[in-house]
Amino acid sequence: MTKEQLFEKAKLLPLTPGVYLMHNKNGTVIYVGKSKALRNRVSSYFSPSVPHFGKTEKMIRSVDDFEVYHTATELEALLQENRFIKQFMPHYNIKLKESEAYPYIRLSDAEYPRLSLVYTRKSDKDLYFGPFSSTGTAKSIVATANKTFGLPTCSREFPKDIGKGRPCLDYHIGQCCGVCIKGQISEQEYRKLADGAAGLLKGDFGGLVKTLTEQMLDASEKEQYERAAGFRDRIAAVKRIGDKQQIVGDPDLNADVIGVYSDDLGSAIALLFVRNGAITDRDSFFFGADELMDGAALEGLLQRYYELRGFIPKKVCVSMELPEEESELLAGWFHEKTGSKVELYTPKRGELRALTDRATENAKQLLLHKRAEEEKQNKFLLSFAQLLQLEVVPDRIESYDVSNSGDDYISCGMIVLENGKFAKRKYRSFNMKEQEGQSDIGSLTETLNRRFSHDGSEDGWEYPDLILMDGGVTQVRAAQEVLREKGLCIPVFGMIKDEHHKTRTLTDGYGELSVAKRQDVFVFLYKIQEEVHRFALSRMDARRRKAVKQSSLVAVKGIGEKKAQMLLERFGTFEKLKNATKEELLTVKGINEETAENLRKHFSEQKEEN
Repeated sequence: MTKEQLFEKAKLLPLTPGVYLMHNKNGTVIYVGKSKALRNRVSSYFSPSVPHFGKTEKMIRSVDDFEVYHTATELEALLQENRFIKQFMPHYNIKLKESEAYPYIRLSDAEYPRLSLVYTRKSDKDLYFGPFSSTGTAKSIVATANKTFGLPTCSREFPKDIGKGRPCLDYHIGQCCGVCIKGQISEQEYRKLADGAAGLLKGDFGGLVKTLTEQMLDASEKEQYERAAGFRDRIAAVKRIGDKQQIVGDPDLNADVIGVYSDDLGSAIALLFVRNGAITDRDSFFFGADELMDGAALEGLLQRYYELRGFIPKKVCVSMELPEEESELLAGWFHEKTGSKVELYTPKRGELRALTDRATENAKQLLLHKRAEEEKQNKFLLSFAQLLQLEVVPDRIESYDVSNSGDDYISCGMIVLENGKFAKRKYRSFNMKEQEGQSDIGSLTETLNRRFSHDGSEDGWEYPDLILMDGGVTQVRAAQEVLREKGLCIPVFGMIKDEHHKTRTLTDGYGELSVAKRQDVFVFLYKIQEEVHRFALSRMDARRRKAVKQSSLVAVKGIGEKKAQMLLERFGTFEKLKNATKEELLTVKGINEETAENLRKHFSEQKEEN
């Protein structure tokens, strides 16, 4: 349709809430939007009297048709817009890359509380801290809290396992309070340690230091000098952690501060999480040049972000002023999710204004740094393509390596690089189904046949621009033969190692190309070689370990291979299975009371032996 025809079509829409989907000539959804009055919003895109610029104008030029979905309320339109963006991943919408979930730190409500990482915040008596921007951040915090207060990290259950078995290494090096030793620490004393860990996680450093100082002085007056020294060390550790925190406001300040930076080349969002007046965590997102960043787009993104994050603070400050309609809609959604009022606004002055300015500057600098890194990487990939005489710059590179344990557990790892960086979510591992015994070429051939049985348009299975084999001429020619049979023309090179197990030359199966004088290429290939070897070995080792654990389960009366497999799949890890209660074991199909008792006895005997 022409722009005039689209305008006439839009004028027929009702003044009611709904969602609109813009299509290009191929019928692909390229943009999704919502409005409380469809006619006004959609017709504004095509009206000759309404000017558009930049990304919006580019999007409008691509529209060939549109369709609408009517909703009863604006809130329903917001939710439907979110679902459509997830479904179609439109080119011009800003998209939030979703992870499995954001991690929380949980302090259990038990006789002897323990810290753990979880991905769901339940309505129970446990204490939850977070959510945190990454699992790595949360793990680091848990490790620090456990080490500072000597909380146990072993799999023993307390108080049931007190006095059973010898204390582990953590106790002997002073990183555990030794609760497993009978009479070492009372439940009340342990509770104080857990309370201290909670204070650390809350960021109450001043109150925590005061409490620990009182306990240190009390122990000293009672001539319990060893205990007093322990408190002294904890005070020093808490002060060190507190000194690293960026105090930015009043101790009662709790807010998410969001800075937005946008230019013609793209956009970035930086989030600062302020808890008890200190920045405790950060998050950031980047968007391409064609992804529209305006008030409506930001509102939709924040709704998706907080839905995924699972936690909304009482105050959300945004540097970009949202239109009143969008702001009210998002605030209403916040209220619906939390059951209480959430302040959503753009600060005009004071410490929160300074924080939003800081967040915006962070977003700008992060984006500029990212572009500089990408430009540097693009220059390298261009020179790499010229060195290998490739027809295109390799946006996607795949590398393969075979790993085995004798004739068993043969696996081939496939790693992926996109724009020169490891794309770990797209790694794949292939367990041999047809190949028997040790044969790297046979295993490699089976792997490539299975890999390229996937259509290149499948998400995660896009065809590469270059394949690097961890091997020489034989591996390269085997790969080339598979590609010929599949009718694919993809360059393949082998990474030939020297006596130090480092790539010295590349081969295309016929000649060799030295990389000794190209330090940047040498380092790039070395990293690939190490990563593909690590990944292939880890997948093989995981299979071997699982098989060993499964075989140990088969030794339990009432457990066969099928039930052993079901148990491992149900609990995910052998450690969780070992710590499962009888009631949890009974939830697995085929496990009765007697078998559950046999399992518990088996694991108990293993603990005593260790």
